[in-house]
Amino acid sequence: MKVTSTEFRQNLFQIVERALQGEFVEVAHKGRVVRLVPAEKQSKLSRLVQRDTICGSLDDLEKAQQELDAEMRASWDEKWAPRP
Repeated sequence: MKVTSTEFRQNLFQIVERALQGEFVEVAHKGRVVRLVPAEKQSKLSRLVQRDTICGSLDDLEKAQQELDAEMRASWDEKWAPRP
């Protein structure tokens, strides 16, 4: 991202935050260019956000899959059973 010194002044905090996130930022001022880079580069893993998507053990997951399969099979049998 390349911005003028005026744009940089107006959006200082947003631009600095983007540079800290690893985005390449250049500020043009009086015909010269200044680059913003963080002192130490953050790893992508350090920016991950922990999410609780699966709570339980592998056995719980297997049991839930079996229950879902049984439910789907029952629904399919009910829908496609021959009618008398």
